[in-house]
Order: sequence, then C-alpha cells, then structure tokens
Amino acid sequence: MIGLSAARALRLDGFDVTVYEQHRVGTPRGSSPGRSRIYRTSYRVDDYVRLGRRAIEEWQRVDPSLLLPNGLMEYGAGVELHAQALERCGEPYEWLEPHEAERLFPEARFTEPVLWTRDAGAVLADDALRRLREGVTVAEGTRIDDPRELEADVVVACPGSWLSRLFGLPVHAQIEQVCFFAGAPDTRPSLVDHGGPDGKFWYGLVSPGVGYKIARDGARPDPFDPDRPDRPVLDELADELSRHVAEAFPGLDPAPVHREACLYTMSPDGDFILDTIDGVVVCGGDSGHAFKFGPLLGRFCADLAQGRELPSECARFRADRFASTPA
Repeated sequence: MIGLSAARALRLDGFDVTVYEQHRVGTPRGSSPGRSRIYRTSYRVDDYVRLGRRAIEEWQRVDPSLLLPNGLMEYGAGVELHAQALERCGEPYEWLEPHEAERLFPEARFTEPVLWTRDAGAVLADDALRRLREGVTVAEGTRIDDPRELEADVVVACPGSWLSRLFGLPVHAQIEQVCFFAGAPDTRPSLVDHGGPDGKFWYGLVSPGVGYKIARDGARPDPFDPDRPDRPVLDELADELSRHVAEAFPGLDPAPVHREACLYTMSPDGDFILDTIDGVVVCGGDSGHAFKFGPLLGRFCADLAQGRELPSECARFRADRFASTPA
C-alpha cells in the first residue's frame, strides 16, 4: 500500500518510477492484501485525527469508489478520549444510545453509549492496490537487499516487516488473524470495541463478497519471521472470535466462512516511521493502522524526497526518536 502510494505520488510529480516487489503486489505474505480495511478520523491523538481527515481527502483524489462510507461505531474503555480529540480538531461526531446504535447495526448488541462518526467506513483494499498500480512499472519477484545501492535520483523504501533488517530500526513483525462471518449486509458500519478490564480490543468491518470481518487486535503479539512462507491461522483464536461473535453479534452466524492472517510491523510506540536514512526515504512501522493513511503517506514520501516540508503532525514519525533504543 505505502510503496504503491509513494510510486503514484512520484509519478504525478513527473518522475519515471519503478517499484521493486520481492513477491507480487497483493501477496498474502505481506501486510496489504485483503478485501477491506477500516478508515476513520477517530483517534485519541490530535495528530492522527488531522491526518485521518487529510487521508480521506487523498483517497478521494485516488478514487472515491474505493471508500465505503458506512460510518464507524466505537465504545469501551477510553472512547471518550476519542470524542475529546475529535472535538479539539473540529471533527463531527455524536453519541448514540444503545437502541439507536442497534437501528444502524441490527445484527449487533450494545450495552453502553456508542461514539458515532459518519466520515468513516471501509476501504476496498485489494481494489485499492490495483488502482494504485495503474501506470506504474512494477518489477515483481525482485528482492532488494540494500536500497542504498540502487542507482536513482530518488529511492523510497517501504519494506514493511523487513524494515528492521534493512535499516536496523527497532520494529518487529507479528501475525494478525481475522475471521469473516455471514449475516450482515455490506452497508453495516465499521466497529471498534476498545474493551474493558481484560485489555482486549476488537474491531469489525464489511468485506464485500466475503462476510463481516472481525478480529481481536494484537491477539498474537509474539515476533514472527516475515521470511516464513506461511501465515498460519490458529484454531484457538478462531474459536475465541466465534464466541465473541455469538455474544456481541447475535445476528451473525458464529461459524466463520473464512479465516486468514497477515503481518503487522510494530514500532515500540505504535507510531509510523517516515524519515530519510542514508539518503533513502524510509516509511513503515504500520503498527496495524497505516493502511487508511496509505495515499497520504505516499504523498509525504514524495514530498520528503523532493525536500518539501512535511506538516507538523509528521514530526512524531522521525526515526531519530529511536536513537537510544536497540534494534
């Protein structure tokens, strides 16, 4: 996602662009494949709220049809902090009582007020990759072990879970596992359950043609070798998701129709990395929430490569914040 977005931005700026992909675009061994991802403005940090708004605008420039504007429902621990950040940034939101939320999502059950943001929903992820690839030369099956050795006016490295190996940054890959459930139309909102005392964080969104996608975020935090050819799915986690669906989504069939796994690339603080290292523009550290920002991060990569000033919100992404952290 980020690499193709950077390629698109550079091509629009007049560069002749080649993308090197060690596998293939949309490979299940990476972090970007799948039918859908959540997009939203709602964060508890003002920088991300503002960037979320800019990201939606950038998606509109790419192709508005890639966004399903179904809205976002949030509840659970700390959700009021999201409302406060939205308020500070002038973003619209409202609170729904449980019965009001159930009118919008009849297959779900709510036991507390729900934060509702309309400017949110789902990105059609696989379609987005195909759209971003248009007009860009892609050399698939080409692994670059050291981007510093490429001969080009501009080199942008967006290596996902291989970021630590190429640049010695303190990030690690881990597996994210999702299941898909039948029973909800493709017009249902995205959903984030911030959980309670158990610390579990759940999310859900429509995935047209597959089912409603649900996962427990960060349920498999152990480091994972991204060079492994498989992305294993754990039966015990799928069973946990089925139990959660039976409780929180009684209108869905709790037996998953599909299961899959992909990679997160976790930074120590959950923030992205966007900086110049040894003359190479480097972007990564998705930490499980970068897809929605893809076209915007790609634009920032192109701007950084050309010496343009980035917005103040990007200061938190500098690589030198890890100067005293071992890789």
